[in-house]
Amino acid sequence: MWGSVGTMQRRLLSGTYECSLDDRFRLAIPARLREPFSEGATIGWWLDEGLILVPTAEWSGLVERTFGAMSVLDDEARELSRFLIAGAYDHELDAQGRIPIAADLREYAGIEGRKVRVVGVGEYLEVWEPAHLADRFSTLRREGVSARAKRLAGRVP
Repeated sequence: MWGSVGTMQRRLLSGTYECSLDDRFRLAIPARLREPFSEGATIGWWLDEGLILVPTAEWSGLVERTFGAMSVLDDEARELSRFLIAGAYDHELDAQGRIPIAADLREYAGIEGRKVRVVGVGEYLEVWEPAHLADRFSTLRREGVSARAKRLAGRVP
């Protein structure tokens, strides 16, 4: 995952947080999750109509680890790379630990109000329109979390 930093192991980003956007659509990263973002944050379009929020220094490595080296000669890889890179914005956190969420990002994620849900997903955070996340979790519970885990376990070599 994140490996060692000096002699300390970075903890996984975890938990679910309800956060408010201010009048300039800035998101305050929850204080207990803020430390990895001290050198900056990248926020962008992600999978499942959510947004990704990752420490800027980790962004390119995360994309490569997740999707592999994407060749510009491969049509699908080129489209995905274009999508991910075009929708990614680097920011420094302000004194209150906030970053702006651009209008195109809010539109993609269906964020219409001032409330969002921030979800820790290990190496990164996801930012969701609360109703969309609730629907996804509801669907997963309805399908059965254990059943999904068993299917995924069957894919692991």
